[in-house]
Amino acid sequence: MDELNISDPRKMAAEVVRILQASGFEAYFAGGCVRDQIMGNTPEDYDIATSARPEQVMKLFPRSMHVGAAFGVVMVRHGNRPMEVATFRTDGVYSDGRRPDTVHFTTAEHDAQRRDFTCNGLFLDPTSEKLIDYVGGQADIRAGILRAIGEPAHRFREDHLRMMRAIRFAARLSFSIEPATWAAIVTHAGKLSEISRERIGLELRKMLIALQRHSAVRMLASSGLLQTFWPQSGTINKTDTRLPRLAALPEKASFPLALAAMVLDLIGGHKHDAAALGRQTKALRTNLVLSSEETQWTQWLLTNLPKIAQWRTLRLASFKRLLAHTWSADLLALYATEQQEDELRGLTEYITELKKKPLAPDRFVNGSDLIAMGVKPGPRFKRWLEELYDRQLEDNFTDRSSALRAAEELIHGR
Repeated sequence: MDELNISDPRKMAAEVVRILQASGFEAYFAGGCVRDQIMGNTPEDYDIATSARPEQVMKLFPRSMHVGAAFGVVMVRHGNRPMEVATFRTDGVYSDGRRPDTVHFTTAEHDAQRRDFTCNGLFLDPTSEKLIDYVGGQADIRAGILRAIGEPAHRFREDHLRMMRAIRFAARLSFSIEPATWAAIVTHAGKLSEISRERIGLELRKMLIALQRHSAVRMLASSGLLQTFWPQSGTINKTDTRLPRLAALPEKASFPLALAAMVLDLIGGHKHDAAALGRQTKALRTNLVLSSEETQWTQWLLTNLPKIAQWRTLRLASFKRLLAHTWSADLLALYATEQQEDELRGLTEYITELKKKPLAPDRFVNGSDLIAMGVKPGPRFKRWLEELYDRQLEDNFTDRSSALRAAEELIHGR
């Protein structure tokens, strides 16, 4: 087959479906892309389910590759966008609480029955635009209900991470979780401890970078799932988790910013205790397998929040250093979550005025200059160098010559 040059992902996916159907196979859009279309949203990706076996898919699309050979999943490379094509299947026993030990290729109806939630169990034929619903997903989408397919406890025993996925979907879609599904989550919340920390961390990332992050964390807390992977959060009021900082964050918030807001919202009276905040970040790094950058980023925000709160009295050099930092925008966003409009207006005006000049200009005095003055590297060396730069940031001298004279006076006491 010739490679397609289609920029529209839906058209490209529909062409893959058309090729499969023209070859005598059933093929449909499946899962989240169907849900999103019903809700009037643009899908991010298009997954395809088919009666074709993996080897038959590979024959039709030679540049494709197996990405889940044991589960009948092929990554089709047809056109300029890869997409997953999966053979209809049923799953065997999940002995590890993560993946089925075996799968059996089957029909579309049985394939729908093995999926997680009714809103994700739909098929759509893009050729005829016919919706295929074996699980009542369309009605649940219209009613705004997140419901497990089949017996909820069975679904969560198969893959314990589905409990977090239920909450993520419910928050993202603004759905309520159907009572039996919710009860099963609460009952089996402790099973989440059997899931790898990496998978839990990845799922939490998806929640915290989404606009409805506060709703997701509220449900994590009230279900008992949060305490499973973050017992260091202490006693959480399950009936009154308002999470004001998370709720006030901008839509496009980084993961470390949202994580810092979650820590502050949930640890209550410890929010200004640097040692307690440090312990929380350390615990989260271990429990969620955070990267070094994510840990440092979150810790920097929590450590410097009290400083930014003192912006009216903070030394000018210290304030400029904060503003010039790579993560300063997140720090200001975190500070803004608990401030009144007048306070933020004053801060914004002050920052605007300061930014009329470079916040981090090149140093007038560097290490080579101090060495030339006879200073040997050591604790005083760094202290003097930073003090001179602080004075420069505060406009105590305006050129290199005056800065060098100030350095001589500082070092030799003249």
